[in-house]
Amino acid sequence: MKVKICGLRTLEAAQTAERAGADFLGFILWPKSRRYVSASQAGSIVQAVRERAMTVGVVVDQSLEEVVDLARRCRFNAIQLHGHEPPEYAEALRTKADVRIIKAFRWRDDFSVDGANAYPADYVLLDTFKKGMAGGTGEAFRWREAAEATRRLKKPLFLAGGISEANAKEAAQTLSPFALDVSGSLEEDGEKSPEKIRAFMNAVQDIRNEAAT
Repeated sequence: MKVKICGLRTLEAAQTAERAGADFLGFILWPKSRRYVSASQAGSIVQAVRERAMTVGVVVDQSLEEVVDLARRCRFNAIQLHGHEPPEYAEALRTKADVRIIKAFRWRDDFSVDGANAYPADYVLLDTFKKGMAGGTGEAFRWREAAEATRRLKKPLFLAGGISEANAKEAAQTLSPFALDVSGSLEEDGEKSPEKIRAFMNAVQDIRNEAAT
């Protein structure tokens, strides 16, 4: 099971996440997010951390031209579409920017297994639905309710929404996701905490070790 640490805003946090073993580093380029970073900020951090982790730019219903430019300027490995981007948008983005695509859906809102399987993305991300919010709710959805549906997914699943050190094992056992997507639980006073990042990654390693025995 892999880990994506999202909402990174500083070089220290990104380097801590990568060194602790995170597989994906997420940067939010949607100006309405409280975790927003500019293209110049994200680009400079990406240049410094491209050792092993994949870098992901997170966008929400932004124009194709803007996102292609962001992907190229920041040299992201992947773009996460967290809005209501249609399939043809993803196809064009993949071609023009040469990036992998993560498409976010919300449980009990716009999620359909058939729709997720048909969408031209490399990965599917399932998040908590909360009216008026694109993501970042800090709340988990009903994982057991979603378990049967997610078993029919044909693409790797990122599980987001309220993931923390306390419930990571339950998430892994309930949905067997390809990756956990974590953000808010690793923060202290609105900023990523190196100590919480390391503690979370240690907990995930324990889960991996237990699964391997």
